[in-house]
Amino acid sequence: MKSGKNMFLKKWVRGNMTIYPGALGFLHPLIAHGLTGDHDQRLSPPQFIMHTLSLFAFVLVLVNVQNSIFRVADNRRRLAGIWPFLFFSPWVFWLGYYTLYVPFDILFLFLSIGIINALQLKPLVRSPRKWVVQCILVYVMAAAAGIVTGLGAYLRYYKHWQGITRDMATWLSISIPAGLVVAYGLQYILKAQVLLPEDPLQKPS
Repeated sequence: MKSGKNMFLKKWVRGNMTIYPGALGFLHPLIAHGLTGDHDQRLSPPQFIMHTLSLFAFVLVLVNVQNSIFRVADNRRRLAGIWPFLFFSPWVFWLGYYTLYVPFDILFLFLSIGIINALQLKPLVRSPRKWVVQCILVYVMAAAAGIVTGLGAYLRYYKHWQGITRDMATWLSISIPAGLVVAYGLQYILKAQVLLPEDPLQKPS
């Protein structure tokens, strides 16, 4: 593997292992629950606002880090392509929460990220049609890993904990395995798919 691609793939892993545990596992519960406290299924207006702001913060970190990683491929700006994430990801999270409840909020959030990344990164891969399927599948697998691990740990260990400690432990248990799947699952795919300036041009399929 060429050194440029090797560095790109390492940055992809490091970046995603920062995004998910850091922004989703730590920052999200800190913003969402740190000021407004615990809630049941029905959130108060301040709780809804703080949860939404925390999702916006997560999306900002996500897009910024992803773009810094892919800058080597197309010299993109820090917040390029952020609008679909802002318009869809927080709101499909709430769609899942208020229609099917937990864990469909998590599933819908990851599915939205997978779909947006699948479409936005198509120009940067060798086989765009295959990439769309691969990318979405990895994010669905990431959501499943996070849901099984995080909610399992919640029911087994955290359920009777109090306050933000419980929320942070739960979200870290969701975000770490999910981040591992995104980081290493897409690293494997991007190793073959991503087009960098050093690569010979190949016709997309």
